[in-house]
Amino acid sequence: MILLSPNFTLDEFTRSQTAERTGKPIVVELDSPVFINLQYLCMTLLQPIRTALGAVVISSGFRPDWLNRMVGGSPRSDHLTGLAADIIVPGRTPMEVAQAINAMNLGYKQLINEFGRWVHISSPGPGVAPRRQNLTIWNDGRGTRTTEGLHAVADLQARVTA
Repeated sequence: MILLSPNFTLDEFTRSQTAERTGKPIVVELDSPVFINLQYLCMTLLQPIRTALGAVVISSGFRPDWLNRMVGGSPRSDHLTGLAADIIVPGRTPMEVAQAINAMNLGYKQLINEFGRWVHISSPGPGVAPRRQNLTIWNDGRGTRTTEGLHAVADLQARVTA
């Protein structure tokens, strides 16, 4: 077991149901920039979140380019460099998690309430100033939309149908 921080392991960031279905392993070399980025992500963002909110489940961590393409990720995704994670906190809604993280004043790049199902958090990386951009990604019935700020997805959808 390779620790990235006191409560996060490398294995949590290299698990993927899509990768398992293809039979392709996700490999991160211990001396690679991705490994260093994952450590930075864990120490500066995920570990403080875990300390404040309790257990944090990584639903998507590092994605090699082939996996990112398979899951429809952005070609500029911070998952590609080990600087992003999609997380769930058991017992809390994604909106509650996003609001709590925002209130913690951590140095994140982006904090996204994605479809009201999980929270995406990314790091700017070592030595880069945090942007602290808050977004909500949701579906308006015609397609995926991105809205500035942290919003309950149901509220955004209600505005479209009103």
